[in-house]
Amino acid sequence: MSADKAKRNIYKGITYVLLIGIAILVAFPFLWMILSSFKDISEFYIMPPKLMPEAFKLDNYIELFGRGDFGRYYLNSIFITVVQVFGNLFIILPAAFAFAKYDFKGKHVIFLIILGTTMVPWVATIIPLYILAGKFRLIDTYLGLIIPGLADAFSIFLARNFISSIPDALLEAARIDGAKEIKIFTNVILPSVKPLIAVISINKLISSWNAFQWPLLAVNSDELRTLPLAVAKLSSQYYDAYNLKMAAAAVTIIPVLIIYIACQKYFVEGISLSGIK
Repeated sequence: MSADKAKRNIYKGITYVLLIGIAILVAFPFLWMILSSFKDISEFYIMPPKLMPEAFKLDNYIELFGRGDFGRYYLNSIFITVVQVFGNLFIILPAAFAFAKYDFKGKHVIFLIILGTTMVPWVATIIPLYILAGKFRLIDTYLGLIIPGLADAFSIFLARNFISSIPDALLEAARIDGAKEIKIFTNVILPSVKPLIAVISINKLISSWNAFQWPLLAVNSDELRTLPLAVAKLSSQYYDAYNLKMAAAAVTIIPVLIIYIACQKYFVEGISLSGIK
């Protein structure tokens, strides 16, 4: 074995060890959370703490869904997230198509205004948004939770750059064949932007599922609470119930984690094709 090949193998081995170490470091809190969700409350006070529970029991999950309206909160989060994801696609994709492939008066100015909103911190818009929602009587309603998250400027920017890469000749060929604009959008554009749809959907799903600040302000009744609010309520009401907190965190994060892993291929492909480094 040559010296160069030996050095490459050493570097490769060191790289693998570092990557495995980083993976364990990142995954350990999730592993601890999942395993702790099966522990009895008394096991959280054992010193030194143990990773594995003494016995795997579903008592925490049974008590979590049996106490209060946690199942209702779960359904609220699912409903709001699904509506926002599909509503976001319904708004973002046609808007990005117009910005990418059509010329109209004020196009660049409007796009710059939309892009400029990405520089405004979310917290700076909460008070004006709350005042508007109050005037339109949207506070403590499903519409009040859904409408503010239906579209975002970054998704328009990402989709516009992605659709701009589609050759204009492809669209012109469809027009020559007699296709209307709506048919061009549904039959030419949408099949070409599947990775983009996955990226936008995952980003919106994560932001909607984890939303806390706006629901905290917009929701007054217990029936409209979402999962992040439910976990916060659990922490304040049952301060030392670490077993229930771990179970609540597990059932909150697992669906998003599964969807993210399932769509990871499209997510990575969409990022590479959109030019984001």
